[in-house]
Amino acid sequence: MITGLHHVAVVLPDADLALKFFRDLMGLTVTADQVVEEQGVRGVLLACGENEIELLQPTRADTGVSRFLDSRGPTLHHFCFSTDDIRGELARIEALGLEIIDKTPRVGLAGEVAFIHPRSMHGVLVELAQPPAGAHASTAKGFDHLAVRVSDLQAAAKRWNDVVGLPLVNTIGPSDTGTLIGQMPTGQCMVELIAPATPEAALAKQIAENGEGAASMVAIEVQDIAAEVARYRAAGITIPDATPGVLPNSVRTSISADQAFGLSIQLIQFKR
Repeated sequence: MITGLHHVAVVLPDADLALKFFRDLMGLTVTADQVVEEQGVRGVLLACGENEIELLQPTRADTGVSRFLDSRGPTLHHFCFSTDDIRGELARIEALGLEIIDKTPRVGLAGEVAFIHPRSMHGVLVELAQPPAGAHASTAKGFDHLAVRVSDLQAAAKRWNDVVGLPLVNTIGPSDTGTLIGQMPTGQCMVELIAPATPEAALAKQIAENGEGAASMVAIEVQDIAAEVARYRAAGITIPDATPGVLPNSVRTSISADQAFGLSIQLIQFKR
């Protein structure tokens, strides 16, 4: 079965430089760092509570990851979900009639891995991983939420539930900007489907032009957002004051993707 969100991966040109931000400034711990020669990448996993962030640095120019970086620049690459039976899950998903990139698992940084094509997951490249014994595990909260832009909330929610077992448990909106947010829990994180409430909403036009897909961001809950803002500013990061968030009883701010190596970091504090 699929057991939860393992990591999000970001493609970037220099993992060592990115570690100065993710490890040294954010305080995340490296759990793995190796070159996967077959895939032509150096991968670094950093623990963030129950989840991880993976830094993917191409080591050769003749690979899909290198071409992805050349065409899109530093940005989010995929979501990864862990499983205790990757072969059984691949057979189950293929029986749904979906497009699978890897019909048999291969060796990756997170263990045995296989990918589902973005065309089958509303624009998101999804990896399945069966981690080895002794891999990082935690019960601490990691990400608060991730976001995926979709054109049809109900259709997308059904697909994500069918494939990776994420139920739609709540819908927020429509908001002032004409969007709906569908929340699907995976562990202590929510995958949020962001959909236009009407065909005239600005998001509907954006999706028509650019397609569905994941936002290159992760949201992380903090206990004292003012202190976090001050800490990042002291390190030379430009970060706005916190303002009321879309989620109930929240305030939020963000470190831009160009300062965080392609992955925007949203800091969110909830008023308990």
